[in-house]
Amino acid sequence: MDITGIGTHIKVKDFQKSKWFYKTLGFQEVFAYGPNEPVKEKYNGIVFAVGNAKIEIGEGHPAVKPEVHMEIVKSSKISLMINVDNIHDLLDICQKNNIEIAVGPRHYYWNTLEAVLIDPDGVRLVFIAPYTPEEANLVKADEKFGTS
Repeated sequence: MDITGIGTHIKVKDFQKSKWFYKTLGFQEVFAYGPNEPVKEKYNGIVFAVGNAKIEIGEGHPAVKPEVHMEIVKSSKISLMINVDNIHDLLDICQKNNIEIAVGPRHYYWNTLEAVLIDPDGVRLVFIAPYTPEEANLVKADEKFGTS
């Protein structure tokens, strides 16, 4: 068996709020479905391309009980890692759109700069950029940390 891709399906409580969140951060929509979409479904959903991976948000799912969509993720036990070319663009987007940064940019000893956001359903998104001293200074990254 060859694993050829990976994706994450996030069952969302407020579809419009989640759609705004992911689109504002620059996630690219590749497919949408719902009552008012060309692909008809009882509920709304969007698939975003993230490199060769996919993130899908949906306000319903035929194999999931409706109450699951109302749950909020309450811990950082699982987080999504999203590689970006720099952190300062992310911080600018957050500032311009009042998106809270849960953990500000930090320099980790494995030579990355990382910042954490939490989506409207509590999912942790760890944005990871290559470390450079210039970028660290630009975003005023905290000193090196050994764990995330």
